[in-house]
Amino acid sequence: MKKKRKLRKDRVISTFIPLVIIIILGGIVSNKISHKEENITNNINQITNQEQNDIVNGLKQVNSKSEIIEENKKEETSETKEESKSDEAIINKSSNVKFDETVAFIGDSRTQGFIMYNGLKDVQDYSYVGLMVDTAVSKKFVKTSNGEKITLLEDMKGKNIKRVYIMLGVNELGWSYPQVFKSKYKELIKEIKKIKPNAQIYVQSIIPVTKSKDKSDKYFNNTRIEQYNKLVKEVALEENVEYLNVQSALVNSEEYLPEETSPDGIHIGKSYCEKWLEYLKNNW
Repeated sequence: MKKKRKLRKDRVISTFIPLVIIIILGGIVSNKISHKEENITNNINQITNQEQNDIVNGLKQVNSKSEIIEENKKEETSETKEESKSDEAIINKSSNVKFDETVAFIGDSRTQGFIMYNGLKDVQDYSYVGLMVDTAVSKKFVKTSNGEKITLLEDMKGKNIKRVYIMLGVNELGWSYPQVFKSKYKELIKEIKKIKPNAQIYVQSIIPVTKSKDKSDKYFNNTRIEQYNKLVKEVALEENVEYLNVQSALVNSEEYLPEETSPDGIHIGKSYCEKWLEYLKNNW
């Protein structure tokens, strides 16, 4: 009997121990699975959070770009308005300026053509073929109402002149001493100031010649004209008068007077005289 009881006890123990082991292992496995599920859930949450962050960041970038675009639009609109205002100012300036009896032009045959082609009948015309900075002071070529000839300075005294435009220098290109040209130019301006101290004086750049003329003439060429224009600038600076770069409105990309606008390479036709006038209207 004792043997049978022992055998039963052994059987119970042998059966129970595996069950305990299975239960323990099951618990361990369950815990591991639970931990894995928890890790997976955390990973999913992390991924979800990351995606949300990415979406939020993406929206922020889109909003930021939208703000930049809006700002650029505002700036472009502002710039466009400013350009529009600037263009409007130029148009208004051009339309408001008058070339009447209070405006005087002093120059040679180029200025004669300018006045004629633009139909400036009311201005004080002190242009003369071959006129130079020295003869402008002394030459008696202005006709009075009784047929007498006097100097332009004498005629200016009795006129209500508010603006004076001067373009001289082409006929002086052959002078041996360019500094004499500068000295005489300053003398002319000083004399004008004496009789018309409140008048605005403009000295205009000498207009270049055409390419064919430039390559074929010893004196009437653009190298010489450039030298003289530097002297004209110096005169304007030293005498405190306005310098107008008229040539900028008349030359081509090579800095020459276009061949088609000048029959002799020096004088200009109607269309370019009109461009000259337009430049003066926008620069006074």
